[in-house]
Amino acid sequence: MEDPLAVAVRFVLYASLGIGFGLAAFGAHALPVGQRGNWHQQTRMLLAALAALALSATGFGLLVLASRMFGIPLSQLDVDTIMTILELPGLGFALGLRVVALIILLVALARGPLSFRTMLAAQAVALATLAWAGHAAAADGWTGWLHLGSTIMHLWAAGLWMGAIVAFLLLAKLAARGRDGAKLQLSDALGRFYRTGTLIVALLVASGVLNILLITGLPPERAALTSQWGLLMAAKLTAFAGMLGLAALNRFRLAPALNRSDGETASVRRSLGFELALAFLILGLVAMIGLLSPTGE
Repeated sequence: MEDPLAVAVRFVLYASLGIGFGLAAFGAHALPVGQRGNWHQQTRMLLAALAALALSATGFGLLVLASRMFGIPLSQLDVDTIMTILELPGLGFALGLRVVALIILLVALARGPLSFRTMLAAQAVALATLAWAGHAAAADGWTGWLHLGSTIMHLWAAGLWMGAIVAFLLLAKLAARGRDGAKLQLSDALGRFYRTGTLIVALLVASGVLNILLITGLPPERAALTSQWGLLMAAKLTAFAGMLGLAALNRFRLAPALNRSDGETASVRRSLGFELALAFLILGLVAMIGLLSPTGE
């Protein structure tokens, strides 16, 4: 790992913004209408903490980027150096847009009754700005816009999946405590998520393949496949396959078992825990992949 600090910042941003977006959207596709308002209230503090973490990581990430680009220690950065980074085409706009979206989100969360549309829109915009922090921002013309659009779609789909895993774990925790109706709510939510999950997987595969081809060309260069970038990408795809297997196990075996009177939540919690661990592994790999050249140069 050439720059562990930069990788760590990217990881925090991917995790906080992705999970926040997925949690905000969870009620709309996995819960009945009557349960959505209560869900938004239950997750308010978690959403606020994730937004604050993302805002802090954005500011610190800007300092790290300026330090690396100009080759000077963090302690020696000044306002002019940071402003130079913000004037870079695309990047400054994306950072500013993310900060505005997160501030709007925090204000909405603090004011009381939540506006679902405002909350979800702010989360979606903040997550989409990460597309300007990797390979998608390197191309010009229509291919550049295509790559940005595909990357944004990939980010949104991944965020929906990660947020859903965290949401299921929260519901499983309530079920394990014996809360009335929590086990049935978890089973119902897992079943409802099946259609959304199918669409998420389709979007991830389509956008992922397109992004790889836009980066490596068609057919992919041999150097890209054997470079560190290629090896990390292979590891990411392997972890993704593992997540698919666990998701299928949850939907078709563990979730139906919850409807039995003796159904236990422990197996579901373990499976979801492993799935979330693989998701975090993928985020770590993505954080590294975005800083590497496919050809190893």
